[in-house]
Amino acid sequence: MAHEFTDEDRDKPVRTADGERIGTVSDVSDGRASVESDEGITDAIKEALGWDDGNDEGDGRNRTYDLDDAAIDRVDDDGVWIRQI
Repeated sequence: MAHEFTDEDRDKPVRTADGERIGTVSDVSDGRASVESDEGITDAIKEALGWDDGNDEGDGRNRTYDLDDAAIDRVDDDGVWIRQI
């Protein structure tokens, strides 16, 4: 079952199954989340999540990506956890 994102999910950290922080929920629209990636996120993680070059944000170091429902393992008070990559 897909998670219906709300404004309460905004600013939550997005983490891999191993706990590595890869970004932050930057926007919520129509129940879907956009993630601003942390600087230095690896190409392997981006590729596994289907994230291409995304949309430039600010100085271009961080980028914004849509979070695919299939990538989400769970959402709790500590953040958004993606499935094992």
